[in-house]
Amino acid sequence: MSCRLSYSRFLPFLGPLFLAMTSLALAGSASAAATQASGAPSETIAFVGVNVVPMDSERVLEDYTVIVREGRIIAVAPRRTAELPDGTRRIDGTGRWLLPGLAEMHGHVPGPRDPDYAENVLFLYVANGVTTVRNMAGHPSHPALRDRIARGDLIGPTLHVASPWLGPDVAGTPEGARAAVRHHRAAGFDLLKIGSLTRDAYPAMAETAHEIGMPFGGHIPADVGLVGALDARQSSIDHLDRYVEYLVPEDRRPDGEDSGFFGSRWIHLVDEGRLEEAVARTLAAGTWNVPTLSLVEHLASPESGDAMIRRPEMRYMPRRVLDGWVRAKQEFSAREDFQPDATRALVELRRRLVRALHSAGAPIALGSDAPQFFNVPGFSIHHEMRMMAAAGLSPFEVLATGTRDAARYFGTPDAFGTIAPGRSADMILLEANPLEDLANVERRAGVMVRGRWLPEEEIQAGLERIAAQAAGE
Repeated sequence: MSCRLSYSRFLPFLGPLFLAMTSLALAGSASAAATQASGAPSETIAFVGVNVVPMDSERVLEDYTVIVREGRIIAVAPRRTAELPDGTRRIDGTGRWLLPGLAEMHGHVPGPRDPDYAENVLFLYVANGVTTVRNMAGHPSHPALRDRIARGDLIGPTLHVASPWLGPDVAGTPEGARAAVRHHRAAGFDLLKIGSLTRDAYPAMAETAHEIGMPFGGHIPADVGLVGALDARQSSIDHLDRYVEYLVPEDRRPDGEDSGFFGSRWIHLVDEGRLEEAVARTLAAGTWNVPTLSLVEHLASPESGDAMIRRPEMRYMPRRVLDGWVRAKQEFSAREDFQPDATRALVELRRRLVRALHSAGAPIALGSDAPQFFNVPGFSIHHEMRMMAAAGLSPFEVLATGTRDAARYFGTPDAFGTIAPGRSADMILLEANPLEDLANVERRAGVMVRGRWLPEEEIQAGLERIAAQAAGE
C-alpha cells in the first residue's frame, strides 16, 4: 500500500481539521530566508544586561546587550561597552536569558476557508517562541499569506513552504513527475512534499528536482523505501518514515501486508542489528530527519483522548478539532498494531533511532507535526523537545535542532538561528536558563519575531482572545 493511501486511512478520525490541512495554502518564493526581516519595525530596541544563549556553541554570554534595528541584530556586546543609539527602546534583561527563536520544521497552517483559525494558529506558534515554520502542505492561495507576514501586516512565523502532496494524481508517471516539479518551482514553492510516488515516477522527480536545485522531502513512498530515498538524496525524511521497514530483513517481511502506521505492524520483526547500517546510509546521503516523536507518542500514550484534551493548551483549539483527535485516539487504540506492547516497542525504537542518528552526526531538525494528534501549534514544540531529551539528547543538543541546525537545513546559517550581528531578530526572552532545563523555554518574558517585540502581557492577551473564540464555537 502506498504511503498516501496508508496515511489517508486516518482522515475520518481527524475531523474537519485534517480535511482543512489537505487544502492548505502555501506561499511561494525563491527564498523565504531572503525575506526573513521584511516589513520589520523601524525602531531600535535593546535587550540590556541579558544573559545571551547564542547557540553557536554551548555557552552563555553574561550581562550583555543585544541591539536590534529594522528586523536585524546589529550589535551583541558586553553591557559596559555597548553604545545605544539615541531613542533606543530599552528592555530590561537583568536576570533573564535571550535565546534564538525556535523552528517548527514540520508544521501546518490552515487554509483560507477559516481565516480566523489560520491567524490563530500563526499566533500560537509565535506565542511559544516559534519564529520559523516549514509548512509541509500546499495550496496556491498561501503566497499572499506569507507575503502579509513578511510585510508585517500579520503576526506570524517566517514560512518556508512545501508544494502540494506529490502523488499519482499529479505525478503518476515519469513525465508527469518531471512536469509537476517544474510547475511547483514556477509557482514559487520552496520544496517538494513527497507523498506516494510510484517506483518509476520517483527517480524522474528526483532527477528533475536536483537539476533545478529544488529540495524534496517528507514521506518515503512504500515502493521506494529508505534505501531508494537515501540514494536519491532526499533532503529530509519526516516522521522517521520507512526506518522500521528497513530494519526488518527481507526474509521476514510479510508478503502483501501493509507495514502499518510508520511501521507499527512490523515492529515485532525488527532486527536492530541493521540500525547501524541505516544510520550510516543516512549520514552518507546527507539527508535530514525531522522525527516528530510526539506524533506517534501521543497516539501510543496510555492516557485517554478525553484526558489529553483537558491539558491546558487544548483550550486554544476549536472543539471540532479536539473531537477529531479523540476519535482518532480511540480508533488507533483498537488497532492490532497499536496495542500496548507494540506501541511501547515502537516508541522506544524511535527514540533509539534518534539517539543513534544524532550520535553519528546525521542531521536532525526539530518538528512536531502540529496541529495534529493532540499537537497544539507552538505548545507541541515543548512536548517534542522533552521527548528528544528522553531519547538521550542534552538540552543544548535539543535546542540546536530547532535553532542553528534549522538554519543549516535551509542553507542559510548566517540568516537566523543564532544570536549574532546580521542575524534576523527572532528571539525569546526567558526568565530562566534553558540550558539547565528545557522547561525554562516555557518561562517567557516575551518573544521577538523579525524585530517586532511581543511582551508576555501582549502574548497572554492574544491567547485569551483565542481561548474565548474557541470556547464560543
